[in-house]
Amino acid sequence: MVVKNASANKMNENGQVKTDVELLKRDMELLAGLAEKFDVAIDRLTEVSQSVDKMLAVHETRLVQQEQQREILHQRISDFKKETMDEIRALRDENTRQHRDLETRIGKVEKWRWFVVGVASVIGFLFAQMANISKLFN
Repeated sequence: MVVKNASANKMNENGQVKTDVELLKRDMELLAGLAEKFDVAIDRLTEVSQSVDKMLAVHETRLVQQEQQREILHQRISDFKKETMDEIRALRDENTRQHRDLETRIGKVEKWRWFVVGVASVIGFLFAQMANISKLFN
């Protein structure tokens, strides 16, 4: 009976080993399937990563271009401001010069007017005194 028990134990052990081996095979198949899924997922993540890298490169390029355009616009605005201020100064100087010229001309006209008024007053006075002056000569 001891021999039977030993052989029964070996059979049980063999059966247990076979069961364990079958369980391990099934687990390995599951792990192989999971490994394939992980490989597919890693490939997809790699593709996504590459796409994100490309998008970031395009975005960086756009940012650089926008910065360059901003600099160009800033320069144009600064140049336009300088040109406008120069034109305003030139107009102000021209306006001041014309003002002085007109002031000079008006001053001359006023002097001439007062000269004419003075001469007319003298002539008027002489005409008014003509009767008195003619009495002196007669």
